[in-house]
Order: sequence, then structure tokens, then C-alpha cells
Amino acid sequence: MSLYILKRVSCTFLLFSILLSDRYFIDTENSKVVWIGRKVSGQHHGIIDINNGYIDIEDNSIVGGEIVIDMTSIKVLDMTDKYNKKLEDHLKHSDFFDVNNFPEATFKIKKSYDFLMIDNILFEGDLKIKDKTVNSFMPTGVSIDGYIAEAIGIVDIDRTLFGITYGSGTFFEDLADRAIDDNFTLKFKIIASSHYLDNPLLEIDREDGK
Repeated sequence: MSLYILKRVSCTFLLFSILLSDRYFIDTENSKVVWIGRKVSGQHHGIIDINNGYIDIEDNSIVGGEIVIDMTSIKVLDMTDKYNKKLEDHLKHSDFFDVNNFPEATFKIKKSYDFLMIDNILFEGDLKIKDKTVNSFMPTGVSIDGYIAEAIGIVDIDRTLFGITYGSGTFFEDLADRAIDDNFTLKFKIIASSHYLDNPLLEIDREDGK
């Protein structure tokens, strides 16, 4: 009986190791997301942090994953400190992302499609901002080299799909030069590592007891 239990434990550990080898955890220190917002009179840009996340890789292709954005970390970088802080506070306000009630945004990968060009992938997934979830597509350049995966891309997001209509010419008239574009842009570089033990367990893994 002891030998049987030992074999079962060994097989379970082996299967567990194989499953983990396909999961790459996002390196939040070296990954970067830049945002750009535009209005009639100009534009602003800044950065926002990735809270955590992972991608699942099978046969050298990304087949799933989740990225969690820390909405409370929104920073503006193109003005003086005083005006940067003023815009940051407004973006965190209920007029925009309401970060007190919705501190995280997520993108869950459901499918991926190969482009004609090598290493260019179109990801389809659920983008959740505030209390709205929208099926979205993200074109991305992907490279996988051993235990490191890198994804670089640019995507435009229509904020009004998530109920963020402040300053939108689509919803309000006579805004003149106070109008703000419905779309904002994210430029991202995401680096992930399969070195599982170098990364903290995600909450979903704790719940599943993985």
C-alpha cells in the first residue's frame, strides 16, 4: 500500500510539474503599459501598472491567460507635477475609471489567431473595465525563447463601451474644444517567465489549491 501511495504521489507531482511548465507568469517589474488619451486641443500620456497575470503556452503558442491591471496606479507624465496630479485624480474619479469601486481591469485570453506575418498574433478575449465586459481583439507581436515570453502591441479601446462617456462628443453636444476622444490607446510590452517559483501564486491558484 505504501508503494502504491508513493507511485500515486510521484505521478501527481510529475503531472503537476508538466502543467506548470506551460504557465508563464508576468514579470510585473519589467513589463510596461503606456496609455495615450486624446482631446480636440491635444493629448496626454502616462503609464499604468500590471498587478499580476499569466499566459498559458502549448506547442509554442499562447492558448490562454489573464492580465490584471492596477487601475489605482494611473500616472500622467507629460505635465508639471501639479497638473499631472490633477489629471490623475480626475481619471481615477467616477467620471472616468472610478478606481475606488473598480481598482482592477482584466483581459482574459480566449482564442488566438495567426497573422500572415511570422510571430504576429491576434488575441481575442474578454476585456473588463469597471463593471462592463466587452469581447475585444488585441494584435500582438509574440516571441517565445525558452522560459521567457514577450508580447508587444498597440490597441485602441473605446471607453464608451464601458460606460465612460465624460466629455464624449458622441453623447454630448456643444463641447467644442473640451471634447475628449472616445478611444484611448494602450502601448504594451509584456514579459513573462515560466520560472514558477520566482513568482507569487495568483489568487486563482490559491483557491484551486495548486
